[in-house]
Amino acid sequence: MTLTTRTIAGLALIAATVTACAPGAAPTEAPDAGKAVSSALPTEPVTLTLSHFEEGGQGKAIEQLAAKYQQLHPNITIKPTYTAFADYGKNIKLQMSSESAPDIAQAGQAQTMQGPLVQAGLLRPLDEYAKLYGWSERFKPGLLDQARFSKDGKTFGTGELYGIALGGNLVGIYYNRDKLAKLGITTPFKDLAAFQDALAKAKAAGETPIQLGNLEAWPGNHVLSDLIAQYEPHENGLNWVYGRKGATFDSPGVQQATKTLAEWAKAGYIDSSANGTSDSDGVGKFIKGKGVFMVSGSWNRSRIDENMDGKAGFTAMPPVKAGDPVRATGATTSPFSISAKTKYPDVAANFIDFMTRPENAATLFQGGYLPVAERDAGEPKAGSAQEGLVETWQQVLADDGLALYLDWATPSMGDTLFPAVQQLIAGKTTPDKLISTVQENWADERGNG
Repeated sequence: MTLTTRTIAGLALIAATVTACAPGAAPTEAPDAGKAVSSALPTEPVTLTLSHFEEGGQGKAIEQLAAKYQQLHPNITIKPTYTAFADYGKNIKLQMSSESAPDIAQAGQAQTMQGPLVQAGLLRPLDEYAKLYGWSERFKPGLLDQARFSKDGKTFGTGELYGIALGGNLVGIYYNRDKLAKLGITTPFKDLAAFQDALAKAKAAGETPIQLGNLEAWPGNHVLSDLIAQYEPHENGLNWVYGRKGATFDSPGVQQATKTLAEWAKAGYIDSSANGTSDSDGVGKFIKGKGVFMVSGSWNRSRIDENMDGKAGFTAMPPVKAGDPVRATGATTSPFSISAKTKYPDVAANFIDFMTRPENAATLFQGGYLPVAERDAGEPKAGSAQEGLVETWQQVLADDGLALYLDWATPSMGDTLFPAVQQLIAGKTTPDKLISTVQENWADERGNG
């Protein structure tokens, strides 16, 4: 599982839970803070525990890399422990606070997990290890910033580094190749107007233009966030997610994006049963041919490719103006952090470095991670959704167009935004009301509106 918006469903809850566990907690120093870091490994037997919530191929890749590492270092054992995402988020603070805290733990970015854990002094800064192993040269520009926090844990995107991600995730448009051929629609779309023409054509032909399972409320926010990425100036959107002073959700670009989503719902472009269909069932309906398009993330790619056998493709939400940079909701996957309590930070850092080395890129790619480093990870199967996904990912990175996830903005943003989007799709709220509600949350939480 990647921490994306699925992330999502649980992220607001996670953040609330983690935050609630640490009222007034003050940052503390790691036990061996100030000690020089080293890439030298011990010769005595060492066992490190690693907690994560990655499922399927991504979880398997972690297991494979742990086994490979032990083959290279027989005296060191890495013990990965998987916990289902919903439970993981509820318990991560308690886990990291306990005397048996995992040495390495996956921690979602921003205020979802990392912020509260940094505030509580439970994570070790990794900047010295980044210098030791050359991580800033290994990863594409800007990606490490997604795991940076100020020392007080309140401002992310700057400050000290608290984690390293194994890959990336991305939101875009899945499409059914057979249906597009019957409708005479071709991809990629040159601009947003061309995509909207395709939606109208699909609707007129009696098809469901956009399949969506939005029972959990979070999936629909991806449609909105990808539209915002097109209408809103890129820096404005990032400033809002990063909580920078003066940023606002009540802007012309966000207004147009929200209005467009409302219009799509009213026109019947979005499956009428979306709010009563789970995300998983929505993907299942798309796989079975109900829906020409589906706006979703890379975490559903393997299921789609496995079941549609080359009949599904993937492309980016097109820009408003043809030829403009490619923008999309996306980020790195949830980073791996080192516990401030571990007795073996050098070993933990060495294993995190090992997982992201070029020689292991193929293992991560085969497991479903989108490449985040300059390396040859392998080639996707021709004609698969993965092929389009990787191509789109590379375009977005080349254009520095990752728009990040809206619910990263505050610990409770998901609880505010997701239901509002659900209501917007149902026609029970207006774009203006959604925007004012979301901005009110941001201003209250950030205190700098």
